Amino acid sequence: MPAEWYQRTESLVRTIGRRWVTLTVYASVGAAAGLGTALLLPSYYTSSAAFQAESSPQAMLSGALGGLASQLGGLTLGGQNNAQFFGDLLTSDAVLRRVIEGRYPWRGGIAKLATVYGYDDETTGKQDFDTVKRLRKLTAVDVNLRTSTVRFSVEARSPELALAIADSMLDALNAANIQLRQMRASAERTFTAQVAENAHEELEKAEGDLSAFYERNRSIASSPPLQLEEARLKRAADMAQQLYVQLRLQQEQAEVQSLRNTPTISIVDPPLLPARRSWPKRTVSLGLGLFLGIIVAVARFSLLP
Repeated sequence: MPAEWYQRTESLVRTIGRRWVTLTVYASVGAAAGLGTALLLPSYYTSSAAFQAESSPQAMLSGALGGLASQLGGLTLGGQNNAQFFGDLLTSDAVLRRVIEGRYPWRGGIAKLATVYGYDDETTGKQDFDTVKRLRKLTAVDVNLRTSTVRFSVEARSPELALAIADSMLDALNAANIQLRQMRASAERTFTAQVAENAHEELEKAEGDLSAFYERNRSIASSPPLQLEEARLKRAADMAQQLYVQLRLQQEQAEVQSLRNTPTISIVDPPLLPARRSWPKRTVSLGLGLFLGIIVAVARFSLLP
């Protein structure tokens, strides 16, 4: 470094040593300003929770269909829910609009979130839009794909309000997912029922062709062409049967899923009442104010003689 830099640094250190009282005053003023700002700003409290998406159980099939399924094998009748899907669903309008319809503890009474956020004077549509937008901004979601665990937190002006909103979000998430699952299963049931009916007709036709072949040909042991025709008809009947059984399995599973209303998430960490404020951090504000006060004092010493 240039020699002038060392000289200026030495001069600044000597100046600070001579004017330590002024430095102390600036630091004290900065610390007081930081602490005062922290005291004047509104306090926020955070309530957190974590849950895990439950895997979709296999549908309970009837005895006949279950036996055919075990014979055919390789049929996937269940799947796992996606943790990322639940993380995205948590902050969607389908969930948050259910949350804002509830009433929550606020200033000794109960009120809707539109009142808490100060949107009472707006029209209904604008009120709901702004309330959902504000709630989404105050919600943080973290998805762990390795463990399929979703952790979220919500900030509010009071500990009781934060806890109530977090509980309501879990209930709304479960209700919204059940509704989506039932709607999807109902649509799938309608589709598979129609396709299964067509497959049943094809199966009856293939079995009828095979039966007619046996009626026309009592003995086929000495006729290679007839044996080839028999094998072709059997393959067609077997393929038609497999297709029909798979469609009936899917139809029955969809019927079960459309009626299920069991919880779709497992709570890992339930929401708790916050014991301390999450913002503003008074210690951080105090330290930041103290640091800025010292910086201003040092800058003043370096600029003024």
